[in-house]
Amino acid sequence: LLAPVLAFTADEAWGFIPGRAGPSVHLAEWVPGGLAVAEPVAAVWQTLLGLRETVLPALEKARQAKTIGKALEARVTLRVAPPTLAVVQPHALELRELLNVSQLHFAPPVATRDPAAVGVEVAKAEGSKCERCWHWETEIGTHPAHPGLCARCVAALA
Repeated sequence: LLAPVLAFTADEAWGFIPGRAGPSVHLAEWVPGGLAVAEPVAAVWQTLLGLRETVLPALEKARQAKTIGKALEARVTLRVAPPTLAVVQPHALELRELLNVSQLHFAPPVATRDPAAVGVEVAKAEGSKCERCWHWETEIGTHPAHPGLCARCVAALA
């Protein structure tokens, strides 16, 4: 998989694989394998990716309106129905990473005729930008040894 990008490294590593098919990774045939995922997990990811498709245009509109410069400068508030919220809220960190935003919040949905409707609000993130990960966080500067880092980066460096 990495052979086109890391040509020499992949070829060197290929030499150590027992039972390899050919003298070089570049001469081997790529056989794509399927990824078996349990139906409940697939349903969660389908919901997360569906929300991503809903939020990305709102982020672009906020960029064009100069509310934010980059997605990491955004605080996104999602208004979703309780059944969707029950699926998504345990995976809020994954969704935040999928959206590439610094802050993600959930709010009660606005009353509409469509119970599956998703409301999206984009605002400038609160706090300041972490020097390491560039996420906007409110607790930056709370660790004396690393005054420019968020708590997540301080934990990663520990």
